[in-house]
Amino acid sequence: MQNLIFQSDTTLILALLIGFTSLSTLITWLVIHPENKHFVEQYEGIVAPFFSLPAVLFSLTAALLATSIWDNYSIATKAIKNESQGILNIISLANSIPIPKEIDLPGAAKTYTQSIIHDEWKTLSKNRSISPEADEKFIALRATTFKAANMLPDKAESKALLSAFNLVNTARETRLAYATIDVHPIRWYALLFLGVLVLITVAFTHSSKPKALMLAMLISTLTITTPLCIISLTFSNPYQGLISISNAPYLQITN
Repeated sequence: MQNLIFQSDTTLILALLIGFTSLSTLITWLVIHPENKHFVEQYEGIVAPFFSLPAVLFSLTAALLATSIWDNYSIATKAIKNESQGILNIISLANSIPIPKEIDLPGAAKTYTQSIIHDEWKTLSKNRSISPEADEKFIALRATTFKAANMLPDKAESKALLSAFNLVNTARETRLAYATIDVHPIRWYALLFLGVLVLITVAFTHSSKPKALMLAMLISTLTITTPLCIISLTFSNPYQGLISISNAPYLQITN
């Protein structure tokens, strides 16, 4: 979602830091300004524990949002490992059986793997789309696998080969599906709103002591922006941003 407004995770983090720092400074100035003293003193009777509710809600919302995002990463990472393992299984079976080796099934598997590394990883990281080249190589791998399975006289070998391909197929579908999953903007806006409420409540709680107010606002701003920046690094999808999934599992196949 943030890519519609910000060009990268770095610009989003920079905007968060500048925005919350400026807001914290503005709130502090408004609270300690002499002209606003009468207005602020009206709320000095409100006890501090009452103001802890926004902080608790902010923590829970941030934790739920972060958990949801990291679940996406975990599933995508598992899909990559399963797909690479399935390809290795196909190559291993094909090299141990004459017929798949004769029709160059290992070569088709390696060609598809190379296309994932060089073609599809670029499209996933740039515009979260499937690479036509990789898709073409996958179709060729599928056709070669089914051809080999149909030619094998041993049913156990045929089933093992099809099972390995099904692992690749399922993992590929999962990997591509999680490239388009996005966090709903309302969840992000709710988290930002709660962060603003935390700053306001901290300011009213420490309104009678300017030095304590400044220190409390500084700590609160750092506390709020830290989880927001971490979430921002993983906000888009598992294949984009500073924290993105590596294609290392596929490299062992082509080496």
